[in-house]
Amino acid sequence: MNVAYGSVPKDGGTFTFYRNMRNPLSKYGVNLYCVSVGKEQAALWNNDFVDDNCFLIAPNTHNVKSQAKFFVDWCVKMQINMVIGVNSEAILCSIPHLPAHIRILSRCANAFNHGYNLTLMGNDRLEAIFAISPKLKHDLINKYGANPDLIHLIPNGISSNPYKEAYKEERGKSDVLRLGFLGRLEHNQKGIMHIPKILNELERSKVSFSLKIAGVGKDRKRLERSLRNRIDNGQVIFLGSIKPQEVPLFFKNIDIYIFPSHFEGCPNALIESMISGCVPFSWNIKGITDFIIKNNRTGFIHDLGDYKGMSKNIKFLDQNRSILNQFSKNSSKDAKKRFDPDKTAREYSKVLKYVDAKEFLKIKPLPWKKFKIDENFERKWDSIISRSLRYNIKLFYSYINKTINH
Repeated sequence: MNVAYGSVPKDGGTFTFYRNMRNPLSKYGVNLYCVSVGKEQAALWNNDFVDDNCFLIAPNTHNVKSQAKFFVDWCVKMQINMVIGVNSEAILCSIPHLPAHIRILSRCANAFNHGYNLTLMGNDRLEAIFAISPKLKHDLINKYGANPDLIHLIPNGISSNPYKEAYKEERGKSDVLRLGFLGRLEHNQKGIMHIPKILNELERSKVSFSLKIAGVGKDRKRLERSLRNRIDNGQVIFLGSIKPQEVPLFFKNIDIYIFPSHFEGCPNALIESMISGCVPFSWNIKGITDFIIKNNRTGFIHDLGDYKGMSKNIKFLDQNRSILNQFSKNSSKDAKKRFDPDKTAREYSKVLKYVDAKEFLKIKPLPWKKFKIDENFERKWDSIISRSLRYNIKLFYSYINKTINH
């Protein structure tokens, strides 16, 4: 069974799913391809993440209709059985034009309006929807009218093998408590500007700590300004972007993982930290963090902005290192069991094989003369400037941001 999955080889949750699932799914006869389409996705393509099942289609093409045509031709050539578009504009807009024998599935990976709408694109051809946390399943059914019979709740699966040395590490060995954050440095979703307030409260509570921050993003400079004194005295260290193979070592040297996100799907970094034996501290995102973390057993969950409560519990673990170690073991054991990639792959394969055994939907593909860009991708400026010019503008701002962040 050949499955085309819309993603780009780079650091991010969408591609991490592909990287974690490709080999486990192959054991069940599922050949998973990572497919990137068009010039904008080509600009995001990172060779450090590429494997031999990653395909870049029409890398010099701006026009979405042309991209969609190239993708459909590729599917026919590669004998693709199923397509999971995720958030790829070209792939999702190609759905009405795909041959009737190609099944359409979707995967909802984040809790925001645009993501939910993309999940339900091609609704008349959808044969299965994967939701990766209870909140996403609830919202799709109750807020967006998705067919409950199509939705399958399957959380992310992450191999524990790269983290063996990390979860064997004893926590709390250092005089100072070692805190860590790994993720995109922006506040709207990731909530990074809560970090200075958490640290200020820890200082008032007389907790000795260090903090390592890994990642890049548009709010890095803003966060650095808020932490300038702590950076200057060495209490806080910015590591920048770290490679996937460096992540286990990062978590090995962390006692407590700070996770201040406002919304997520089923966050890989949080699960990775727990597999590694870090004790997570997060805000309560109902149906997500309270699904992953068992409060007061594998970590601590607090109401958004409860800096004093978070500080109080961090101080408790600081003063009780044996309990810190017990939480560390609880965290790793629970995450390894519940988010095992073979278990995840088995659940996915059951759904894929069930869909594959069904009769084909009685649908005729639309002719290309009826192609249109779905309203979920329409932009007011489409009619004002060309995609080529918009692409070059994006490249310019991307270059400026990288220059500023480095």
